[in-house]
Amino acid sequence: MDSIKTIAPIFIGRTRSFWLGIVPAILTLIDVIAGSVSDGTAEPIATGLAAILGPLTGATAEGIHGFMLAVAPICALIVAHQRGGLARPYTTSPAKERELVRTIEDGKSAFEAGNAFGERLLQSDSTSLASSASRIKPKA
Repeated sequence: MDSIKTIAPIFIGRTRSFWLGIVPAILTLIDVIAGSVSDGTAEPIATGLAAILGPLTGATAEGIHGFMLAVAPICALIVAHQRGGLARPYTTSPAKERELVRTIEDGKSAFEAGNAFGERLLQSDSTSLASSASRIKPKA
């Protein structure tokens, strides 16, 4: 066992699955919920994006809302792909992430120091056994 394999948690705001999956899904969900509780035309996120992008691209709130609904399954696939397999656990605090990484590094350092000490101990035992064996003279 040469090293310790540890999966440190990562701050969720630094992940692709957050920015490309969770955030767009939440924004789409807000639009869908707002549309379902109103007469079906309230799309606050799409309207806000249309106000920002409309003068530059000519986008409308309906077009943006349609695009958001079209890419919603892709957002779910991004999150599923990023979280599939042996995924790193999330933390919601950057300070907690730094603290846990520091603890893991300290543990690795302590383990590696103990491992090196054990190897030196084994080497010193084998050399002392060899020297004591050379001092014993076999009977003729």
